[in-house]
Amino acid sequence: MNWDDLRFFLAAVRLQTYSAAAAELRVNRTTVARRITQLERRLQQALFVHQNQHYQLTAFGEELYQQAVQLEHSIRKLEDSLGLGAQLLDGQLRIAAPLGLGPEFIPELAAFSKRYPQIRWELLNTVDPIAALNQRKADVALAVSNSCPSHIRGHWLGELARAPYASRHYLKSLPADLPLEQHHWIGWGQELAESQAAKWMARELPDDVYKPAEVNSWNAILAAVRGGLGVAHLWCFLADGDRLLQAIRPPTAELSMGLWIMRQANIPPNPRVKVFIQTLRESLGKRING
Repeated sequence: MNWDDLRFFLAAVRLQTYSAAAAELRVNRTTVARRITQLERRLQQALFVHQNQHYQLTAFGEELYQQAVQLEHSIRKLEDSLGLGAQLLDGQLRIAAPLGLGPEFIPELAAFSKRYPQIRWELLNTVDPIAALNQRKADVALAVSNSCPSHIRGHWLGELARAPYASRHYLKSLPADLPLEQHHWIGWGQELAESQAAKWMARELPDDVYKPAEVNSWNAILAAVRGGLGVAHLWCFLADGDRLLQAIRPPTAELSMGLWIMRQANIPPNPRVKVFIQTLRESLGKRING
């Protein structure tokens, strides 16, 4: 069996479409389809069925996938032992990050690019980075979570604290030491009604607290606070460096969450994933933990 055919097969499984696999492997879609057909003819077995614009594995395909992953892992170990990893950095890396928070990591990603210019990364801003990893839409994920799922290999970077902040302009009319219920609070929209911050507001603030607006993203709530519209919980590692903002209370312990770099535990990390994790653990960890 040709390992190169299996490489095409693995890409098609993980990315779920031939077009996405072709982009990953830097070939055209026809080449991917031809290599998969070639492999099926050699094995005399169907590997995929086409459903809802995606390719789903047959029972035989699932068995082959598990064996191919083991073979891939062995090849990665051999490459590492021979010192070949650095030669295999050229290629794409897909990074899932929390919606709105992902762009805040651009300084670290830019530094990563300077160090490894041969790696071309794509930042996927999504509501659920872990889901993007599970769906194989991303190779790695920067995720905010209290824990790491058992099927995911997670590297804890540090704790992200949150505190209520207001703009210094806002505090000229409503002092920081006012009771919390007397402040103007920027609310979270229906899409984020189940978020920790939204639940905290529902539990700790009276129903008639003044909410001039509701938003559904980190970018929007940050802009609203900076614009003097009201008070909201913001990430301390970002808000503390903003000269327009001031915390009106210490961090709220129950709203702290961990920042993780995650990857699939059952997929051997390629050299790009390895150097990304190593680099971001150092740079982001330093930024968060001081």
